Amino acid sequence: MKFKKSIFIIIVLILASYGIFYLANKLNKKVNTVMVTIPEGYTNKEIGQKLEKSGLVTEKDFINQAENWTDNDYWFLKGLPNDKHKLDGFLYPATYSFSKNVSSKTIINKMLRTFQMNIEPNKKYITENKLSIRNIVITASLIEKEAVKDVDRPKIASVIYNRLNKNMPLQIDATILYIIGHKDKLYNKDLVVQSPYNTYLNKGLPPSPICNPGTKSINAAIHPSKTDYLYYVLNSKTNEHVFAKTYAQHAKNVSLYIK
Repeated sequence: MKFKKSIFIIIVLILASYGIFYLANKLNKKVNTVMVTIPEGYTNKEIGQKLEKSGLVTEKDFINQAENWTDNDYWFLKGLPNDKHKLDGFLYPATYSFSKNVSSKTIINKMLRTFQMNIEPNKKYITENKLSIRNIVITASLIEKEAVKDVDRPKIASVIYNRLNKNMPLQIDATILYIIGHKDKLYNKDLVVQSPYNTYLNKGLPPSPICNPGTKSINAAIHPSKTDYLYYVLNSKTNEHVFAKTYAQHAKNVSLYIK
């Protein structure tokens, strides 16, 4: 009887020790883990700043790793120019959990894998229709920066494609802000700044994405609304865009909503 009782006590002690070890291990992992949220529409530089602020890696190291990326194992990176903008648009915005001693390379790989997971439902459609994944992401980045409400994203996409098809300059303010930095209001002098990203001076899409877009903007770029719209302006009271087919209609909308 005493023998059985001794074994029972030993088993209890082992289980208790295991429980303490398990909890300690879990607590240790939690203490050494950093949660970081990358918002939709962040540039790579802003991501680097957020990571540094979170105590993970320096902005400089992150940007250096991103701009010198050579891993082409991801299908969506194949065939892209090996320049500093290669990963622009592909670092998927989401909430991530990283260990405190994580490397920039590990962070980037996790973001690229998350992009791959989220683009997967559209991969067949993209490949069957011979769509350019780079152009999709560039377009999505423009939508991300222009749209305020989700309902407008597919319609903004339609304006972009309609203007491209008519060989019209896109004239997207977000590309100017990408060049000169944030301003509450743009002036005529801002619209003539010399840059390949200036969609007032240059026709076609900008050379690379201007931010890292989320799924809703990417889906809008892949599946735009079917419209004849060529213009839009933001109604600041509703945060929805008002669309127009002609310049005359657009000018009227501007007089109504831009004060």
